[in-house]
Amino acid sequence: MHEMTEQNGRARKVLLCAAGGFQAYALPGFVLALLRHVADDVQVVVSRAASKMVSSYALEVASRHPVFTEMDDIAGGVYVPHIELARDADLIIVYPATVNILSKVAQGIADELIAALIIATRKPVFFVPVTNEVMWQHAAVQRNIETLKRDGYVVLPPLPNVEIATREGLDEVSEPFPLPTLLVQLRAKLR
Repeated sequence: MHEMTEQNGRARKVLLCAAGGFQAYALPGFVLALLRHVADDVQVVVSRAASKMVSSYALEVASRHPVFTEMDDIAGGVYVPHIELARDADLIIVYPATVNILSKVAQGIADELIAALIIATRKPVFFVPVTNEVMWQHAAVQRNIETLKRDGYVVLPPLPNVEIATREGLDEVSEPFPLPTLLVQLRAKLR
């Protein structure tokens, strides 16, 4: 199902799709880390919720590409983003991956750009979930994760994170993004 072009253990281009988790605030740094460790080029797509947590300008500066949010966004020669953006990517990283985006893709619901472009591609997709433990353990969420895995997607275990509502876990989080965990998985895929 998934094919990828790579050079020297690096992806030529990564499509980073950010759903509305609070961790979206750290995406410009994450883009730069991907460029340093994983990819020669990074294109960013953000959900409407993520666009409220991070500046599109900061993402454009870090990635050197227009940032896409809506199905009808047109920029940089891209006219049908849910088809064209994934076409040039070697792989797709969904971070932060909320239970909402996991559920939409598992159920084939393509009512917004990120879900539509994942459903419309055969490229490898890595979901990097960020959610609280109660939501993660919910039976419906677990069913959706199993569906995604059966469909060939990589769903990493949820990352340790701060529960924003209560600030629990504040002392347990060492980095604002999942680079060490994700790096191992991506390099294995790029070999």
